[in-house]
Amino acid sequence: MRDLSRRSFLKGALASGAAVAAGAGLAACSPASPQASAGDAQTSDGTAAATDGGRWSWSKKPEPITDFVETYDADVCIVGLGAAGAPSAMYAATHGLNTVVLQKGNAAISNGWCANAINNKVWLESGGEPFDTGELYADFAEISNGRDNGKLVMNFLNRGGEVMNWILDNTTELTPVVVEKGQTIGWYVDNDFSTRYAQYAELLRLMGEKAEAAGATMLWDTPAVQLITDESGAVTGVIGQNKKGEYVRVNTSKGVLMACGDISDDEEMLECYAPLLLGVHNMHGAPNNTGDAVRMGSWINAQITPAPHALMMHFDPTWLPEGNAPFSGIPWLRVNKKGERFGNEDAPYQGVVQAVAAQPEKLAFQITDSRWMDHIDDMPNPNSHSRETADPANDWAKAVKSGAIIESDTLEGLADAYDIDKETFLATVERYNELCEKGVDEDFGVKGEFMGYNAIKEPPFYAIKRAPGVLATVGGLQVEEHSRVLNNDGDVIKGLWAAGDCGGSFYGHEYPMVLPGGSIGRGFILGVLSIKDMMDDFDSVTA
Repeated sequence: MRDLSRRSFLKGALASGAAVAAGAGLAACSPASPQASAGDAQTSDGTAAATDGGRWSWSKKPEPITDFVETYDADVCIVGLGAAGAPSAMYAATHGLNTVVLQKGNAAISNGWCANAINNKVWLESGGEPFDTGELYADFAEISNGRDNGKLVMNFLNRGGEVMNWILDNTTELTPVVVEKGQTIGWYVDNDFSTRYAQYAELLRLMGEKAEAAGATMLWDTPAVQLITDESGAVTGVIGQNKKGEYVRVNTSKGVLMACGDISDDEEMLECYAPLLLGVHNMHGAPNNTGDAVRMGSWINAQITPAPHALMMHFDPTWLPEGNAPFSGIPWLRVNKKGERFGNEDAPYQGVVQAVAAQPEKLAFQITDSRWMDHIDDMPNPNSHSRETADPANDWAKAVKSGAIIESDTLEGLADAYDIDKETFLATVERYNELCEKGVDEDFGVKGEFMGYNAIKEPPFYAIKRAPGVLATVGGLQVEEHSRVLNNDGDVIKGLWAAGDCGGSFYGHEYPMVLPGGSIGRGFILGVLSIKDMMDDFDSVTA
């Protein structure tokens, strides 16, 4: 069937009679984080925020906004034009829905480059065998800590190929590439992996243009600031604020889709929901992910993913000025600035990254010798990545030339290059080599066969600096299987959906690599399925 084994791997009435979001009921944040004094917090745009209702700047709902420069009547309003918003806007507009998009920036914005879509046609048409989605879910469930909605995840797995096929059929200007053993679609130019980010941005731009050409109204530089509800609590629209500080109102007859990203650009939100990311370098070019869905949802009693939100913190792409180096997932010896080995190098990738984030200066160094290439294909770990490269020797040479990999004829040279404590480092390498000769990792339990490959004895020696970078958090408004947002009683809030990284009920405590490209993929698939649900068409084949 496939070569992946089960074990491997958000006062008053308005003129129309609707009321602006007015509920309380925040989900609790990290109980371990210190208390802050109320009364002096600020919102993400720097304005004063009322905090007398609780600890956080969003703890108390704001006064309802009632003065608008313009009002739009729409079927659907999509909040955000990223991985979930762009394909959803394209689907809604091309299927005849009167669609309004509120976008915080002046373009479609999303971080990443590939999207998971199980049993997509590119994979199947290339001769790939179908994946067993039940088996995939079993792998996923093993590491989701019981925090996922299994029906939601299965909808993603079972409908992924179908929705992706529709996206591919409607973006034929760009050529997709199958990556990660057929689970995942990426976009390159001339099979050049370095073009993947630019091409993904081009894909989102293209989807936005197609939505606009089909009649969608794009309100650029107009982030959503409040949801609108009626007397029953159903969401009937959303309010945006333009660059002049003026408010626009969008009334919706079918629904609002929250697709406005995660919390990772807001330090207060991180302190509340993902404190492990505080102080870690942020990889976002545009700091738009400020927890808008969580903020607005909390004011209408929406249920928020309990802390901690799942983390997406990677070594690749790197923010280090020397650039990327291949093989960040290979279980070579890793040491910190003190020269100490600090954990199992063959742990799941996200776990290794988190372990590095806990080290001095949030740095670690992979150490290997002249035989680095001999066994790179013998050290697989399906819950990792960056163990494959199309041209290892050439990519390695480029990284040495750029300084991303340091080469030295002596171990002392490596220590000097990175200011690693030399005496401790040399002792660590000596102990590591002893364990490699035994074929048993008595210190941290790396598989014996891997240790046998990894002794550091033959010059030249190599050191690769690894530093974590924040890509996203993946948690937000809790949803049921159709991505309809739930309130704190577990009931559906009518008229409100959430998809992408502001949607919860999907991941556990961290972002796993058993579904590579899952963050963007679930944005694509669950975003489009949300629009289908608004159309009362959820169960039909996407076309």
